[in-house]
Amino acid sequence: MNLSLLYYDIVCYIFAVCVFIVCFVYLMLFWNLKSGGSSSFESENQFIELLWTILPTFIVLVLCALNVNFITSNLDCLSSQTIKIVGHQWYWSYEDSNGSYDSYPTEDNFIVDKPLRLVYGVPYRLVVTSADVIHSFHVPSLNIKMDAIPGRLNNLFFCPQMHGSFIGYCAELCGVNHSVMPIVIEVVGLDV
Repeated sequence: MNLSLLYYDIVCYIFAVCVFIVCFVYLMLFWNLKSGGSSSFESENQFIELLWTILPTFIVLVLCALNVNFITSNLDCLSSQTIKIVGHQWYWSYEDSNGSYDSYPTEDNFIVDKPLRLVYGVPYRLVVTSADVIHSFHVPSLNIKMDAIPGRLNNLFFCPQMHGSFIGYCAELCGVNHSVMPIVIEVVGLDV
């Protein structure tokens, strides 16, 4: 299950509980007033007390609604393709629906022979892991950073919103050739 959907379900559940509690408290307050309970509007300034109870309640409800709206704003970008990324000492492997390939650094150690090619506007699920030691898949200009840990699958949902070639690197000290482990992601149009 998608983690953002799970988070959405949790927030909706908490929101429902909060609404129930508020309704229950106000129902009990009004029931107590109607049945001649100890509360009476003549004894104190009940209007101010009621106002500073109702006003924060509505502020919290509005903030909850805005939070749910913010959470669900990116749910339309659910992944349609999965790419498995495996870190090795000292290169990256990519596997998608078209097959798998290794991406080795070139002679200058700044670019790679086979970059990861993504299509602009297509949502991807990136599954990151490692075959040997801890690595970190990091492309700062795309705001992507995910640890590659042996035996663990880390998920990242990504929808490219810029065209071009983006260079990243392994951000976890992984051995003697750590500094020559570049990542290149090419974001291309749908027609390429």
